[in-house]
Amino acid sequence: MATSSGTTERFEEDTPGCREIEVSCSSSRVHEQSEEDRPDSGETGLSSAETPPLDQTDGGDIMEPKAGMEFDSFEELMSYYKLYAKKCGFGAMKQRSERDDEGSVRYVILGCARGGKAQNRTMNVAKSRPTGKTDCKARINALKVEGKMRLTTVHNTHNHGLTPQKSRFFRCNRKVSETVKRVLDTNDLAGIRMDKSFGSLVVGAGGFENLPFLEKDCRNYIDKARHLRLGAGGAGALRDYFCRMQYKNPGFFALMDLDDEGRLKNVFWIDPRSRAAYQDFGDVVTFDTTYLTNRYGMPFALFVGVNHHGQSILLGAGLISSEDIETFTWLFQTWLQCMDGIAPPAIITDQDRVMKNAIAIVFPKTRHRFCL
Repeated sequence: MATSSGTTERFEEDTPGCREIEVSCSSSRVHEQSEEDRPDSGETGLSSAETPPLDQTDGGDIMEPKAGMEFDSFEELMSYYKLYAKKCGFGAMKQRSERDDEGSVRYVILGCARGGKAQNRTMNVAKSRPTGKTDCKARINALKVEGKMRLTTVHNTHNHGLTPQKSRFFRCNRKVSETVKRVLDTNDLAGIRMDKSFGSLVVGAGGFENLPFLEKDCRNYIDKARHLRLGAGGAGALRDYFCRMQYKNPGFFALMDLDDEGRLKNVFWIDPRSRAAYQDFGDVVTFDTTYLTNRYGMPFALFVGVNHHGQSILLGAGLISSEDIETFTWLFQTWLQCMDGIAPPAIITDQDRVMKNAIAIVFPKTRHRFCL
């Protein structure tokens, strides 16, 4: 089919977000139209309908999707369909989308996570991995019309059973909030075991049924938080960049810290200009990790000084996986090694107890002060 000049995205999952399927959902009515895929000009002329009110609680009534329903944004549409899927007992996923020249979604297909044909994901026939794909045709098509997302085609029937009582276990409905992540990070730094941390969350929520995630999700988050979450090929690209810089200038210094499994944990680099500037303007150094965070959620650590013009100068930079005493000690020792073992007379940081302890270990004679 012909497409516009906007970019087209396809999303397919080999592993569905939900496998526990047993009983049928009460809503199985079908709204079928002539075309299931991309709408043509005739499908965009549907009469508009008012956006149904959404109840954020599981017990609230959520209107069944119908052709002609409108939503103010794609995010609102996605939120509605995920709530509807959770209420009925199936997982929701974005199967296909198309964006306009401005980058906003103009066409999208949302469907059941069991949509698509089953494929064997391993070459080992003796240990084949099961899949929940059943080529389910339940889906909704939405097109952006006059600034709103309008449902054009709706199919609500499934070729498999549904389990509303198990909806919270589906991958698409399990999410660890930022508040819980901070609690897990704090407990992990304090040496508290994961089962104890998860147990405290269960008590605070009033039971397992009130938590939108599992203990496995918490363990996965902590495991990812202990090393740099670079994208595919990110570590290799970073290593190649450092090699090129060292080839151009032997004074360029870079060091990567790996864990026991060979995964990248921390990175530090410094150029010759910064090393030379430290010799003249290293009287007072500021160190900060809080004001800049990149797209992967990794703290960006900077050593900064001030020159004779009152201008800030960079004295070293790094990406760290976590803000614990071990990481800060490694970073400070690496930076001190680059500066020929000359510690700064004074260092200014924020009021971080872990950072303070690491400074006392690496810079025992340095005057440490907190910033305002």
